[in-house]
Amino acid sequence: MDISIPLFSAPLLLAAAFIALGFLTYPLTARVGVMSMGAGSVIMGMVVLVGLPNGLAIESLVLFGFTVVVGLWMVYVGVKNG
Repeated sequence: MDISIPLFSAPLLLAAAFIALGFLTYPLTARVGVMSMGAGSVIMGMVVLVGLPNGLAIESLVLFGFTVVVGLWMVYVGVKNG
């Protein structure tokens, strides 16, 4: 099986930047940190869901679907508590 998701693609680098920014800003302002980590998780989950082959559809929906849902929940909590 060949999974053709380039490791250094622009969306994955953007997701990594958001997650890193979230870790760095969390001690200063938890709200911005949580929202940034959540946005990075959503981007990463969507890139993987779109890029995986059809043979892994059920497994990828479960594993990376949770990533997207939890990321959206993190962004929602950050916005709601703001």
